[in-house]
Amino acid sequence: MVFDKGHPLVYKFIEEFALTFDGNKWGHNGPYLVSRVVSRMIGRAGFDFTVLPPVAFYPTDWRRIRSLFQRPRNETNLKRLLAKLEQICRQSYVVHLWNKQSRRLKVVEGSIIGRIMSDCCGFCNSSVSTLYQFFGFLFTHAQHLHGCPCIT
Repeated sequence: MVFDKGHPLVYKFIEEFALTFDGNKWGHNGPYLVSRVVSRMIGRAGFDFTVLPPVAFYPTDWRRIRSLFQRPRNETNLKRLLAKLEQICRQSYVVHLWNKQSRRLKVVEGSIIGRIMSDCCGFCNSSVSTLYQFFGFLFTHAQHLHGCPCIT
């Protein structure tokens, strides 16, 4: 979340947290708190904000995160993965990795996560190539490292 300094919605979040804190309910003090406050404040004068759709941050359900770490198994699977990558490129700002589900997964060459990591450098925040030129699908991480100005 990004807000201007002193935005009234931030104060409402803090107020709600102080009044309704419950450490026994998952999400109550985080995502559900935001949803409660936003639903009460939307459309009220002085509370100008935009709520992006879930796909902007959660393009993959936690039950399917494993598929982003796998290379295509066959031509049909390749088409599905390409469509998913294109959706992520068009509609998402980030990919939430659902750490509890993905923390032990390895990034496999040819996977969607591998391609995103290769094309979007987390060190220098530069894009080495366009994700839409992904139709060769297989790549090597070394190609990115050679083109990245922050790694010598």
